[in-house]
Amino acid sequence: MKKIIRLLSRRRITIPSEFRQKLGINEDTLLNLELKGNKIEITPFTLYDKRGKDIRNYTNKEIAEFLHEDKIDQKTADIVRELLAEGKL
Repeated sequence: MKKIIRLLSRRRITIPSEFRQKLGINEDTLLNLELKGNKIEITPFTLYDKRGKDIRNYTNKEIAEFLHEDKIDQKTADIVRELLAEGKL
């Protein structure tokens, strides 16, 4: 796949929808940018655990469902959300 795009205001770019769909990129996806010579390589960022296995990223909706299903009290749920957002869990 190949596409020519133009920089938007504040030097932003839009990744075409067919690219995002093929790679499974959404608003919750972290992206890795790497400068390789005169090219920029953009790939979905994946976290790995100590054994080299992918660490799954959960959406805010999934996190809310998990917390609701486990019937965690609100204070604990807030702490869990904060730790997840900071990447400490």
